Amino acid sequence: MKSERLYSLDLLRGLDMLLLAVIGPLFAAINAATPLPACVMGQFRHNWGGFTLWDLIMPLFIFMCGAAVPFALEKRKTDGRAGLVYWRHVLARVAVLWVLGMVAQGRLLSLDRLLINPFNNTLQAIAAGYLVAAAVLAVPSRRVRRAAPFVLALGYSAVLHACGDYTMDGNAATRFERWILPLITPDGSQALALADPGYSWWATIPMFGAMTLCGMAATNLLTDASVAPRKRLVRLAVLGAALLAFGWAVAPWIPAIKHIYTLSFTAQAMGWCVLLLAALSLVADVWRLRKGTGLILLFGQTSLMAYMCHAFKAVFRAFGQQFAPGAAHLFGDSAAPLAVWLAATVLLVAFLSLWRSRPRRASKKRAPSSAAADTRTGMADGAAI
Repeated sequence: MKSERLYSLDLLRGLDMLLLAVIGPLFAAINAATPLPACVMGQFRHNWGGFTLWDLIMPLFIFMCGAAVPFALEKRKTDGRAGLVYWRHVLARVAVLWVLGMVAQGRLLSLDRLLINPFNNTLQAIAAGYLVAAAVLAVPSRRVRRAAPFVLALGYSAVLHACGDYTMDGNAATRFERWILPLITPDGSQALALADPGYSWWATIPMFGAMTLCGMAATNLLTDASVAPRKRLVRLAVLGAALLAFGWAVAPWIPAIKHIYTLSFTAQAMGWCVLLLAALSLVADVWRLRKGTGLILLFGQTSLMAYMCHAFKAVFRAFGQQFAPGAAHLFGDSAAPLAVWLAATVLLVAFLSLWRSRPRRASKKRAPSSAAADTRTGMADGAAI
């Protein structure tokens, strides 16, 4: 089941990256050419309160990181314990993701200490959740590992509920964000202004950890050798449905707010993530319906590079804008946005194809079969996101 399970991991990761880098921009281009109904375009933005399709992207990335943790970290334990090799890998991965996050969104390349925001990016949220999950995985007690996501999620939610309200300015997580930034940067208010209004990062680390652990639990369910494959999927579907129902049930008291990852929002997000994983595992792993998934796999196996390309999407759009005048001349002004999107997407796909096919040097300490498996399933490039 292991190889099939990894195949479904890549598919889900690829679908998430496609939504962010290709499908979202496509709808924006269509809307620029011919305005779409507000109910459609509303699914491609974040609102303060409620749940949209766009809200699922970041939680799914964090969930998928957790789903890859058992494959990436269990083999690095020494005699079942987390030793130097284990923590060296964890801290190196966290450092790489953190720096890339600062490059992508934190203004690191500005080299201006007044503009650099140390924590305001999805890659850094993934790094934080990954570090929490690694620490939990290092605990020998299985009971502690199972209880950890509930303790983290409920503890964070209790503080959020008791120490403020759920408005953009009055919630505890955003107030903590405003308090901590001046301690890190000479001008915390200026750094905070670079981030999206109302978003919390530092205070939300426990919830990032809980989401990562949820992904890890999903993988453990699907790779439980003592249970038949179809029963594993049933268990996973039941877990997803239970999370979704719980999120809906508590929403009247705790509103679903993506910006601060309230309990109702996170439960709904994890419910959808688990159900999507179960559905893809059924289709790709049990039924083995895999034809026509090449583009999805490309984005799944190069998801980290694809994310960085999306962060610098202006470069790809600049290429696409070279074709906009010609498209407008031949087909009218409404064709220009679609021409920009198409050319930029073709360039992105070509670049990712070249990136995936680049020669790789396998570590001398790793067996060739292990290196080949990691390459096939995207662990070498995309597991962290």
